[in-house]
Amino acid sequence: MTVLPVYSLPFRTTFLIFIIFSFVGWISEVLYVGIFFEHRFVNRGFLHGPLCPIYGFGGLSILLLPQKLYSTWFLLFCASMLFGTVVEYISSWILEKLFHTRWWDYSRYKFNIHGRVCLLNSLLFGALGVVIIHFVQPFVMKFLGLFSPLVLKISADIIALAFSVDLLITVRRLVDFSVTMEKVRSLRKKYGSIFFKRFRIFSSRLHNIESFIHRFPTLKSINYKEELELLKERARRKIIKKAKKD
Repeated sequence: MTVLPVYSLPFRTTFLIFIIFSFVGWISEVLYVGIFFEHRFVNRGFLHGPLCPIYGFGGLSILLLPQKLYSTWFLLFCASMLFGTVVEYISSWILEKLFHTRWWDYSRYKFNIHGRVCLLNSLLFGALGVVIIHFVQPFVMKFLGLFSPLVLKISADIIALAFSVDLLITVRRLVDFSVTMEKVRSLRKKYGSIFFKRFRIFSSRLHNIESFIHRFPTLKSINYKEELELLKERARRKIIKKAKKD
């Protein structure tokens, strides 16, 4: 099956491809972290729903590559490696500038660039590009071809609405993250080591931060380094305490 460039497809079809890639990326993240690191389910994404949009954007960026690259696996690998790395770097930079927070950090890996990207991930992006073009995208197009244009239109519109609502809620949580960290700093300066007791009235906000910590263990705050480390330690103690009870 010929893989068509994404810009030649109808907008709603492109959007559904983006959602499918985001969903597959979310599953991959959950399985990878759950099997090799956490040994439990962790929602590896910003959104409440089972989506990792960075995989959606990365997949679509690969589908923007010239078709003449598709038949040469090595060139496709190199181009996908470059595109995926650029997408991840830009995403990290934008999120850091918007929320003053580093959501992932590859500084401990060899051959990284500012901790935003690393060679290991770049190689995985290259392999992923080959898999997408030669295996995943043909299957996705065949799957979408099973449905009528009307069904695809309705499905895309419903999913787009749910995605937009989830995105708005998530942005609100990200903004609240900074507000809460400022409150943590204020309470820590005022009450010292017992500030967590004073923080109980903001338990929902604290839960919000702990949720992000669980999803992104390498999370770093540019403005609130010490406060975030304290919250990470608190989250680790809670996990250990829960494990002992179980």
